[in-house]
Amino acid sequence: MFGYVVVNADKLTDEEMQHYRSCYCGLCKTLGSRHGMMSRITLTYDMTFLVLFLSALYKKDKEIKTERCIILPLKPHKYWCNEITNYAAGMNVALAYYKFLDDWTDDKNILALCEAKLFEQEYMKVLRQYPKQCSSITEYLNELSKIEKSGELNADIPANCFGKLMGEIFIFSEDEYSEKLRSFGRSLGKFIYIMDACLDLKKDIKRERYNPLIMSSSENFDSILNMLMSDCIENYKQLPLHQDNKLIENILYSGVWTKYEAEKRKRKEAHSE
Repeated sequence: MFGYVVVNADKLTDEEMQHYRSCYCGLCKTLGSRHGMMSRITLTYDMTFLVLFLSALYKKDKEIKTERCIILPLKPHKYWCNEITNYAAGMNVALAYYKFLDDWTDDKNILALCEAKLFEQEYMKVLRQYPKQCSSITEYLNELSKIEKSGELNADIPANCFGKLMGEIFIFSEDEYSEKLRSFGRSLGKFIYIMDACLDLKKDIKRERYNPLIMSSSENFDSILNMLMSDCIENYKQLPLHQDNKLIENILYSGVWTKYEAEKRKRKEAHSE
């Protein structure tokens, strides 16, 4: 359900792309240093967005460094991180841990169970450091699991539940921005959930798996998704972000649509053959 909150690289300047990559690399580096090298395989663009967004709001000082890494061993590259990068790394680990548990519960995937066991110790560290957020993740994922197992066909109900989870993840600290951040996170989470359901619909029908859109008579969900993203953007505008606005808006106005547009092109090409 993650991996949708990405940039549209075609619409970024070289400088903006470098800044984004440096943020991504900083999160990757932080995951490795705080939670072990294996944790780097769980890195998501969604948590990279969390770092960008909260850093733009709170204007935290960045530590900028240069290094070579396993992925890019030949060419030194810059990365930056801050206090929020540490927080996002923790949320990344918590979400990955529950994703592994969910894959084991749903599919009896032995690999997922092994991965969950490997990450259990790191998750416990995150739980001790961010108990409120981890409690919310547990609560809403359990609630979402019950909703999905019941076969609920009102898509608003599971989408709202996932939205609440995302709303809590955006709360780095309880302060004057908390309620607006919750609103933004909730609206983004609802969009992500419905986007995921749209893209997985055919596959879920074939595999006889739950999808709240399974009774839909249309494959065109543009209007629903546009409405959800419009709400998200309105909530974004309520927050005083004064840096990286172009990069953040690239993601919200364009990047989040890249997988959906790619799937539409794929289907159009298949129908024309």
